Formats: sequence, structure tokens, C-alpha cells
Amino acid sequence: MPTKDRRPVKRGSARPDRTGAGRRPRRGGDGHGSEADVRQRIYEVLRDAGSPMSPDELARRVGEGRGSDRRWSHLVDEGWLVATPEGAVEPRRATGELRLNQRGFGFVVGPPDGDVFVPARWLHGAFHGDQVEVWWRPRPDGPGPEGEIMRVLDQGPRRMVGRLEEGRGGWRVVAADARLPEVHVAGANLTAGHLVVVEWAAAPDGGPRGRVVEQLGAADGPGQDVRLVMAEHNLPPTFPAAVMVEAEALPRGVRAEDLRGREDLTGRLIVTIDGADAKDLDDAISVERQGRRFEVGVHIADVSHYVPEGSALDKEARERGTSVYLVDRVIPMLPPALSNGLASLNAAQLRLTLSAFVTVAQDGAPVSVRFAQTYIRTRARLTYEGVNRALAGEDGDLADLLPWLQQAEELARRLHAARMRRGAVDFDLPEGKIVLDSRGKPIDVVLRERGPAERLIEEFMLLANEAVARQLGELSLPALYRVHEPPTEEKLADLRTLVAALGHRLPTPVTPMALQQLLQRVEGKPEARLVTEATLRSMRQARYAPDNLGHFGLAASHYTHFTSPIRRYPDLFVHRVLKAWLTKSADAADLARWRHDAAPVAEQASERERAAMEAERDSVAIKQVQFMADKVGEEFVGLVSGVTSFGLFVELPTLIEGLVRIDSLPPDRYEHDAVHHTLTGIGRGVRYRLGDPLRIVVARVDQDARRIDFALAPDPAPSAPAPAPRPARRRRRSKGGGPKNPPAGV
Repeated sequence: MPTKDRRPVKRGSARPDRTGAGRRPRRGGDGHGSEADVRQRIYEVLRDAGSPMSPDELARRVGEGRGSDRRWSHLVDEGWLVATPEGAVEPRRATGELRLNQRGFGFVVGPPDGDVFVPARWLHGAFHGDQVEVWWRPRPDGPGPEGEIMRVLDQGPRRMVGRLEEGRGGWRVVAADARLPEVHVAGANLTAGHLVVVEWAAAPDGGPRGRVVEQLGAADGPGQDVRLVMAEHNLPPTFPAAVMVEAEALPRGVRAEDLRGREDLTGRLIVTIDGADAKDLDDAISVERQGRRFEVGVHIADVSHYVPEGSALDKEARERGTSVYLVDRVIPMLPPALSNGLASLNAAQLRLTLSAFVTVAQDGAPVSVRFAQTYIRTRARLTYEGVNRALAGEDGDLADLLPWLQQAEELARRLHAARMRRGAVDFDLPEGKIVLDSRGKPIDVVLRERGPAERLIEEFMLLANEAVARQLGELSLPALYRVHEPPTEEKLADLRTLVAALGHRLPTPVTPMALQQLLQRVEGKPEARLVTEATLRSMRQARYAPDNLGHFGLAASHYTHFTSPIRRYPDLFVHRVLKAWLTKSADAADLARWRHDAAPVAEQASERERAAMEAERDSVAIKQVQFMADKVGEEFVGLVSGVTSFGLFVELPTLIEGLVRIDSLPPDRYEHDAVHHTLTGIGRGVRYRLGDPLRIVVARVDQDARRIDFALAPDPAPSAPAPAPRPARRRRRSKGGGPKNPPAGV
């Protein structure tokens, strides 16, 4: 897990214009002709021009004559400026969200050429969460581009969570997130040591100042650790009054009028398969043999029937974007009366659904598809664990369903084989589940691997999602696609260099099939972990988009999210469009509105998904640190999961990660190779590589900073050598017959 220092992040003295439109203050103190002034002036001139500019015109506008000419030439050499074939120049610039690291540097997330690394000296006062404009250049010695913040386009949320402390200067809030500064606050009825939510702004005299808007209570109270994460990520535990009014006005069950125009599927064998603790059941499946073919039915809760477009329920769901699954609780996208009740496909309950029927050939290839508004009554509420036991012959409770389950599982294997033939990349990695006691204390960590039941549901959901995406594309309807773009050429070049050093080859261009074959070639070999991790790191993050850009990892030309409208807003958007086509109820105004909304909905949903993932990771990290708190000094064997210039991240078999800091390694001068993921001691020649096993001891656990530090375990002490034989000599014997002082080691 990432480290967090308690010290405020060091920031540059100059601050960007906080209006969102101003230019960054000029640096350097030697007046109009300083290096920093001219450099920024070159950038601003080229940026404002919006197109490449000739060197003569650039020198004239900058107003520095030959001096600026030399400077822009130097900037071309360093990669900040790009020279066109016609001899003009333009800056490499991009926009995105600034994510600060606890060590003081940051990344601008979102640029098409990959995340841009920003050293602390080039942050220039921008804060975590700001939307910024960055000037960047390639880094030949690093894994990605490097940049400098040139201006803040939009401030991030000035809201944070921290612990109240009282000093001679008054009250201050020490942020729980070490990327944020300490904030001075004023107020009454404040209690030292309590957690609070504070809204703040940078004050004219320097230090940030704010006001307490919510008091969360004592930091060590039950459940406060996860509540802290919720407040940090602005995840509201309750719904606004207007939303609850609409939720409470919903019918208690399915009414007769709701069934009109729908296909009756209550006579079919339809089941849900979910985790044992799941309450929001939004997908059910059926399988029927049709001669030599199979019909797969994927039946999804018709949430759109109960959430009208533009209603308070709809607006809140769009704002939240997704349900958030924290380590000990779920923060739902929709109120529980709907997400766990009326829309959830609970066993034996009549429910409204939107169904995709896909006919599949013997080889797993889809042959035909149809969609329908339906209603179902699920036969059983099955769990992954129960189905896996039944398929393994370890549980007789599902004996009556076993033949059907075996048929469904066999079909899922064929679907998976068909995906592999087309080149899908399958990262089958385990997940760690933290077991908590009744007070939320972690008592165990167990690994969860995908079994046949998980793979069955995964294959059926992928089949339905692709079918819906293809239908929307063929009809040119408004849509939200789930897109996964190919890795950048820079990332692929790094991966190609790495695997070449290991004796493997990647073709050009790199296809999903090529990556799949690479992973198959290294399976079971010593370098398997290294290659798998490096391949995974080369991938871009999937996102939502109004245009169909394909899904690289799945090797799918069309893909969307259709199967989880209870917990994902893009699925709800797709349902509305698909239902309107089925019922021929959409007019030109509806289509125009959906097309207009698709881009902002996609952007917001992608952002909320990233925020949810961060919150989920933070909630798990809190419990992982608590679990390791009493294990300081204990020895473990782990694998190097990350190699950086400041140390090695090591992952234990429980998937808990800690940092071996570079200053705790054997004394040496270490060289970091970001391409080959190695850290090498120049003097002793000791090399640490991604995927290497390491014996470590838990050196330090900082629960406030959510940080685990490891250190290399000492080498086992060699057993004492046997003493060298001595010349025989006469000894006095005791009455017992043995030597009075036996040699050591006997």
C-alpha cells in the first residue's frame, strides 16, 4: 500500500491563479529577461496561438530576439516542444486531474498519452484534485511522461477530513489524507482529538483556513475508521429527503398493470448466483438446450421502470454514479427500498426484468439475439460458494439443480474458449477478503479465487453486454460504451524491452492475442509473475464513452455495461435507450437529449467509478494495517510487487502490501531501472526485481498514516561449526566417566 507521511506536502512558493482562467505567476527574480519568464512566455504564446508557429514569429511575439530563439531550440531538444516537418514548433500540453502522492510529487491523470508525472518543484501550488493544464515531455529514463503545472483550470473540492488539535495559535485540523495541508479553523464546542469535516480555502496571508461543517466524533469510536473514508471521499451515507419521498411512494410489489406488454417467464428455470452476503440482486440467468444449440437468458432488473428520467431518484443516482462496496458496508446508488427490495431479483418474488436471449452454437459462438421486456420469478437464490461445492460433488443440497448447473457450467467453458480464440486477455488474479468481528476488527484475511460459479456468471454477463452493445451500434442509437483503449506505444515499448531481456518476443503491432499468448508462454516459469504484472501495468484503465472505441482487453469490437442497473448508472442509461427501441416510444427529442447527455454522463460515471475504487482501496487498507498492527517483528515471505526509486513494495500471500524503504536495504548506491522494474546496487551488484521472492520482517505499522513498513529479514544464523580436533592428551576422569567440561556443541 502507498506510504503516507504526516508532514504537509511541500509546495512551490508560486500559486496558480485560483479563478481557473489566469496564468501561472512567473518565477525567477531577475526581472523581464529571466530564464523562467521567457520559458513561460514561450509556452503561453504557443498555447494561445492554438497552432504551430514559425521560429521567427515565436521570437517576435516573445520579444526576446535571439535569446528566445536559443531557448526554444533547447526546449525542442529536451522534448518540451515538438518541431513540425515544416519547421514550426508547438508545445506538448494536456489537461487532467492532479493526484498528489504523499511523498510530495504528483500525477496528472487523464491525458491520452498516459498519466504525466509532476515533480514537487513543478507543482507550483496546485492541490490534490485540481483540474490542471500541464506542459510535458517524454522521459527516456522513466515509465511515462514528465510535466510541469502551468495553470489551474478548476479547483478540486476544498473539503477534507481530519483530527482537531488545539495549540497556542488556536484550533487546527490535521488532515487524515497526508496530501492535504493543515487547516486553521475557528469555532465553538470543538473537542481535541475528534474527527471533523472541514471546508477550507487558501487564505491571502498564506495558511489555509476553513470552517468545521460536520463533527464525526472520537477518532477511536466503533466504525469511525470506515466513516472517515466515507467523509474523505464525500460518500453520503443517507439520501436527500426528496429522494426518500419518491422511494417511499414506490409500490410494495409488482402490480398487475406493470405486467402489461411483457413476456411471462415465470414458468422457466431462472436462478440468481451471487455472493452469500449480497442483497442487491440485479441479474438472473436461464439456460435451455435447443437441439445442438443453447439459448442463454440473461434477465436484468428493470430499474428504469421505477426510476423515471429526471426524477429525484434519477438525479441522485446520476450524481453517485455507482454503488460503493467498502470493507464493511455498501453505500448504494439507489435507496435500499429499491436496491434491496422492489428491484432486487429476490427468490420466489415476481419481478420486472429486461431480458437478453442469446442463441449460442456448440463452439460457444453467438448465433442470434433477441431482447424483450419480461417478468420472472426466480426459482432459487444460489451463492457462488454453494454452486462451487455442488459442482465439485461436495454438497448434496443442490442435487435437484445439479444437472442444470453442470450444463450451464459446460456452456460457460465453451464461451470462455471462444473468447480466448479471438484473443481476449484473461488476468485470473485472486482477491483478498478481510474477515471482521462484530465490532469491525479484522481477525483474518482469506483469498478468494474465481471458481466455476464465478466464471459462469462472468461469461454470461459478458455475452449479454456484448450483444446489447452490438445492437445499439447497428441501430446507431445513443449509447454509453465501456471502452478499453490499447496501451500507449510508450508502454508497449517498455513491455517489449522487458520481455526481450527475458528471452520472449512481442510482435508489432501488439494485439490482445499476442499478450494472451505471451502470458501462456510464461505460465509456470520463474518470470511469470514479472511478465504478468508488467503486462497488467501496461494496460490503460477502462472507461465509459459515447463513441464505440472497442474493448482491447476483451478483444471485443462492441462492449457496454447492461447487467447492473441497480448499482451502475451507465447501465440504467443503456436500459432506457434499449427499452425505448423495443417499445418504439422514443421520439426525435428523446434521441437528441440522450445523445447530448451521453458524453457528460460517461465522463461523470468514469470519475465516480475511480473515486469509488479509491474509497474501496482505502477502506481495505485501513483494515489491513489494523490486522498487521500486532505483527511487528514477525517474519514473512512475499513477492516484490513494485519497484521504485525509493524502495520496494512487497506483497504477502494475503495480498497485504508494505514498503521496504531504500534506506533500509544493505548500504549501497542503488540505480532504479523503471523499464525493467529493477533496483540494483552499483557497488555490490545485488539486484531486486519485480516478482522476486523476499523474506521480510514487519518493521513498523502506522495506523494513522495507513502505512506498513517492511525490512529485509536477517540471514539465518549459521549453525555453530564443530570444533577442530585437538591432539589427544590425558584427562582426569570424573567418577561418572565423562569429561568434566564437555566441548561446546556436544
